[in-house]
Amino acid sequence: MAHRSLPIYHNRIYGVANSQLTPEITAELGAALGTMLGEGSLVVTARDLYPPSRMLKRSFSAGLMSTGISVIDFHDATLPELSFAIKRFGAKAGIHFSVAPHRNDSVQIKILDSNGIEISYDKLNDILMLYETKHIVRTIPPRIGWVSYAEYIHDIYTASLSSFLDTAPINAARPQVAVDVNFGPATDVLPMLFSEIGARFILINSHKPSPRNPPRQLPSRESLKMLSNIVEASDSLFAAALSSDASQVFIVDDKGRIIDPDLMIGVFAMMLPRGAKLAVSESTSRIVDKIAEVQKITLLRVKGMIGDVARAVRRLKATLGATDAGEFIFSQFTFSSDGILSIGKLIETLTIEDIRLSTIVDSLPSLPTFHLEIDIDDKRYSSLIDYIYSNHPEIVLTPLHVKYKVGDTWIKLGYDEENGKLRVETEDTSKEGRETVKRVVDELEELTQTFI
Repeated sequence: MAHRSLPIYHNRIYGVANSQLTPEITAELGAALGTMLGEGSLVVTARDLYPPSRMLKRSFSAGLMSTGISVIDFHDATLPELSFAIKRFGAKAGIHFSVAPHRNDSVQIKILDSNGIEISYDKLNDILMLYETKHIVRTIPPRIGWVSYAEYIHDIYTASLSSFLDTAPINAARPQVAVDVNFGPATDVLPMLFSEIGARFILINSHKPSPRNPPRQLPSRESLKMLSNIVEASDSLFAAALSSDASQVFIVDDKGRIIDPDLMIGVFAMMLPRGAKLAVSESTSRIVDKIAEVQKITLLRVKGMIGDVARAVRRLKATLGATDAGEFIFSQFTFSSDGILSIGKLIETLTIEDIRLSTIVDSLPSLPTFHLEIDIDDKRYSSLIDYIYSNHPEIVLTPLHVKYKVGDTWIKLGYDEENGKLRVETEDTSKEGRETVKRVVDELEELTQTFI
């Protein structure tokens, strides 16, 4: 799905650096946003450690300045920190630049509103209309905006986060956690947080990415397997892998099992008090419905992306928001998905309850599914993901699987690289659901034959 000349996927500006997204283009995008916000407004910006993100953020900031916008630049900072800073500094918007979810030559731009929530498609479309029509209002030289550089966001965010958590039982238990920070800014945040709350930790991929091997937004399957081995060898409480911007988190339990994000929503749902409200994405497994019924939780399903879920959380005063892409919103702290806070809350609960994560996971209900398998290698699987991501407006992408909607049926593709098998699965076990899976298998087999 593209908006005229500018690439837009899944409610975010997205494109190949220095091709689809050049400094000139992002400068005009910044000016378009600045025109919409109005002269004198304040905007906060941040990025991951990917060099193209740094380049494009600077040009975007120049565009903002040209319309009289003041910018607070947090350099390399996580998306949760940026969202937190919006409320802290009373900013009108926040802009975050990070490497794309499945391509390491591309950058995605996330635009947050004054509540720290990703803007809706309608709001994004308004910005793009200004960009396309060049209806940009530049300011006069004396009113050009200023950039302030703030190095202390990590300290403020960490202090606020540690005070939000119940640290006494964590300090007493001194649990150990392994985390893959995925070459992202969380490498400067987690050691501070763990030190504050009294947890021991093991970090991997905590250095800057190599130019020869650039990162991706999502952690790799190899990293998750490494975490699995680390947990078993180190007797850690659990392990976690963050997305590059720390907005998503993927969990490995104390038995070394990589936990499906759908099940992690179930785990967090089990922690909610009776009568709480939980907002989840439409594609979330029906397992959560079973848990909500048992726990006496009000469950709300929301169509759209994480921003849509966040708006529902805010509007309906839900305690927790979540998507099956590993995104969790703890509304008492922020309306942004926060992988770092998710790790902290999981540590807090497991130490207070003195329970293993694997015990909670094993207690979750199960659902019957229908699936078929096809043979596929790594290269063809990567090409398949590129194709699906570019051609389906409703998609959920994680390191281990992808979900997308076919008609009224959600299809889940899980890749077993060791055996070269692609599992095509649905929770809809009706005749219609089974027929949809069979049709998808036929289409995928035909499609993968066209990949070189």
